[in-house]
Amino acid sequence: MTILVAGATGNIGREVIAGLVARGATVRALVRSPAGAAQLPNEVEPVLGDLRDARSVEDALTGVSAALYVSPHDPDEVQLAKIFVSACERLDVRLVFAGVAVTAQNPLLRWGMRALVNAFLPHYRGKLRIAKRIGRAVRTRPVILGLANYYQNDELIRDEILAGAYCLPAHRSGVNRVDLRDVGEIAARALIDPAFPAGAYGLVGPASVSGVEAAATWSRVLHRPVVYDGDRPGRPDVLARHLDGPKLADYRRSYAFLGKHGVPTSRRDVAVTTDLLGRPPRDYEAFVRDTARRWGALQQA
Repeated sequence: MTILVAGATGNIGREVIAGLVARGATVRALVRSPAGAAQLPNEVEPVLGDLRDARSVEDALTGVSAALYVSPHDPDEVQLAKIFVSACERLDVRLVFAGVAVTAQNPLLRWGMRALVNAFLPHYRGKLRIAKRIGRAVRTRPVILGLANYYQNDELIRDEILAGAYCLPAHRSGVNRVDLRDVGEIAARALIDPAFPAGAYGLVGPASVSGVEAAATWSRVLHRPVVYDGDRPGRPDVLARHLDGPKLADYRRSYAFLGKHGVPTSRRDVAVTTDLLGRPPRDYEAFVRDTARRWGALQQA
């Protein structure tokens, strides 16, 4: 069984590859350059190609049983997805999509928030169209994994956290977030197991986390003060230090929204994610402890 991962060097792709390798799958990754190939684990076969080139996409998918697609931050993201989905349909490759999607469980698209998403997150419209197109590709037996926000975005503000400030905006009522390691496990199962039911699933963490709560968690784990700084007027644009282009624009709009609007968590969402994992989803504090340990920050406490 060979699995293709598109978006292999991104946050989601890396965790899915880890899940696949742990399960003994043969993994192939579509990357645009030798520099991208150099970022892959040794167990992964790199295939150079471009999502804009239908021939290279089809070549990468040839001989593959299933493929992961993560939409890039690109103005042409809808067209790129069409190319990839069409190739999967022609070659009878199972398609797993991870990203922003309309699902029965997606908290961003319940609770009367559709109008807010339209008004404040126009960059999601293309992503929602992609998920809808994938859902119609019935020959691919599609699995759509809808995500809201995820814990690993804290990596963007490592320096700020260690300096004592948590500066990613998160509404006081809390924002649901999920650990991408959990997403990687579920996606790997869907890619490997032909019996994994096709459909759309909302993946969530066990509880919503506010900015104040996030700061308090880091403070508790690091044993030193960390204060919430995400809603201070005139605070530096930390995202611009790490991101650029369409990805920076997307993140700015998303966090402007999350600073003003909470994303609630329901028991149903947690139950779905728990069932897919076979255990409860990781909570935020577990992520913080693991991340602080990896950063070496616990040794400084």
